[in-house]
Amino acid sequence: MKIRHVALMLLLAAAVSAGWAQEPSSPPAPAYTERDFSVGEGDLALPGTLAMPQGAGPFPAVVLVHGSGPQDRDSTIGPNRPLRDIAHGLAERGIATLRYDKRTKVYPIAVSFDPGFNVDRESTDDTVAAVAALRATPGVDPGRVFVFGHSLGAMLTPRIVQRAEGAAGGIMLAASPRSMLDLIPEQMERMAGIQGVTPAALAARLEPINDLIARLRAGEDASDSTAILGAQAAYLRSADALDPVADARALQQPLLILHGGHDIQVTDADWQGWVDAFTDDPRVTLKRYPQLSHLGIVADPDRPMATYQEPGVVDEGLIDEVARWILAR
Repeated sequence: MKIRHVALMLLLAAAVSAGWAQEPSSPPAPAYTERDFSVGEGDLALPGTLAMPQGAGPFPAVVLVHGSGPQDRDSTIGPNRPLRDIAHGLAERGIATLRYDKRTKVYPIAVSFDPGFNVDRESTDDTVAAVAALRATPGVDPGRVFVFGHSLGAMLTPRIVQRAEGAAGGIMLAASPRSMLDLIPEQMERMAGIQGVTPAALAARLEPINDLIARLRAGEDASDSTAILGAQAAYLRSADALDPVADARALQQPLLILHGGHDIQVTDADWQGWVDAFTDDPRVTLKRYPQLSHLGIVADPDRPMATYQEPGVVDEGLIDEVARWILAR
């Protein structure tokens, strides 16, 4: 055995010296390049990143819209960056992507002093500006610029597509068809169940929230809204008035609606609302991924919080689906 081993090593050495073995190949050239990109103008512009596929173009393109909260351009949640995964995945597939830091992330002080701050000032208006900027970018096909929203951004996507001149359509991941103020108490109850919170403790947490929601909907004073739900009354009322289903029905452009079966924030009951509303609508494509979480990452149903706490990546199948849908238009 030892002689055979030595003979084999000598044979391999001879093959290399004779040119039988090839040199290691160079890594493939990147399929896209990235550069800084500004959304808006002046002192309140938002910093972003444009990913452009290699080649002559013009390419279809996507503006990515964050979920709730003061998020960065990658939608960083724990160790995960779902918007970055989507941006890179689509760019690798020949689709330009623009992502940018959210207004509440970049200018939190200015936002806090704006008594009329609402969901449109937080997301809609900036995304409309981003669509216009992207349509004017060399190498981008201005007739094929789409909006991709996640979570709250997905709920706003039909409104954004409606208001953004020339927007070609929308993609919605983890969107609820219902009001944010309906979702908040439900999400708290689910989280309490996961975390083992006692019914008494949960009731104590929900009491001021339910009281605030009732006062907001009655048009009463809600000066304590920021202390209770972290947002001013004007913002919460604008979120409560959002009707994603009605906005989607009013569109002429196509929509792709995506949902994860292991989403603990926007559940299958919400998904059923989209199915009931649009199953027979030829403009709307509906796709459910049984194994995916709210972030579009494969989830362990026995450990529902792991998708927020452990590193993962957005599912390649989901990104493939989005790319196919865009490239077919």
